[in-house]
Amino acid sequence: MAIKCPFCLQMSHCRSSHYLSDSVKRIYYQCKNLDYSCTFTALESIEKVISRPERLTEEQTVEETKIQMRKGQSLGRYGSSFKLPDRHAQT
Repeated sequence: MAIKCPFCLQMSHCRSSHYLSDSVKRIYYQCKNLDYSCTFTALESIEKVISRPERLTEEQTVEETKIQMRKGQSLGRYGSSFKLPDRHAQT
């Protein structure tokens, strides 16, 4: 992420950052314009959660794992299950 320098309005780059809390991060920026060489900080935070992930119970997770294991199928090179043609069938 980049932000413009407050003085020369050129892009700056992130030098370092650290979390102040689980949802707030302080970022240290330095201007790319060497004449100003301005260094400043900015805060990045979570403003709003748009959608939350569903919490699955342990039973649901086990059932979904079983279903995924049953659905698993080895596909051949051209997208269908491999079957030997009659002329190549092994006896």
